[in-house]
Amino acid sequence: MGNYAISISREFGSGGRLIGKRLATALGIPCYDRTIIQKTSEKSGLSPDFIARAEERARSRFHLSIAPVGIGTPALAHQGVPVSHQAFFAQADVIRELADEGPCVIVGRCSDYILGERPECLKVFIHAGLDSRVERCVEEYHIPAEDMARRVVQMDRGRSNYYNYYTGHTWGDMRRYDLTLNSAVTGIEGAVELIVTLVKDRGFKFPADSG
Repeated sequence: MGNYAISISREFGSGGRLIGKRLATALGIPCYDRTIIQKTSEKSGLSPDFIARAEERARSRFHLSIAPVGIGTPALAHQGVPVSHQAFFAQADVIRELADEGPCVIVGRCSDYILGERPECLKVFIHAGLDSRVERCVEEYHIPAEDMARRVVQMDRGRSNYYNYYTGHTWGDMRRYDLTLNSAVTGIEGAVELIVTLVKDRGFKFPADSG
């Protein structure tokens, strides 16, 4: 079997990023998240700040009034689109290249959509109840629970806007994933163990299993 990728999509505060990192450690493969912005900058010539601002604009309420464009597919990556869209194209190219280089975990950034047509892509969505996510965020960021609850909802709305706009699909639609996990039930380590089990069941090979 060729290179595989594990895409981790997640609700804010569900622990998805931590699950992705610990999963990568367990499998002995790299995990890519925010480092993708720097790699995209190096590939495209766009500054990291510009790419981050383009993402922020796509997460804003402005895009709620614009029809989704679904521009994540290679066939649609052509010249003549706004520079902000070119940032997404470049990021999508980087994600594909990383998946081509070898097995990896990619957290967020529409990676489930960008790599979705590959049979070697395992698409995972991590979620949890609002109270559980707020509690986790309060512990991590030391922000009062009332303020954090609004922040969690705001972050989820932004992720939804960004995903829906660039993919033309609905963020968090469980039918689009191979596995969905409630981290409030499984815990971080339990989620990692379940994903590792599925990776093995699907016959994916990884360095940590070679010895």
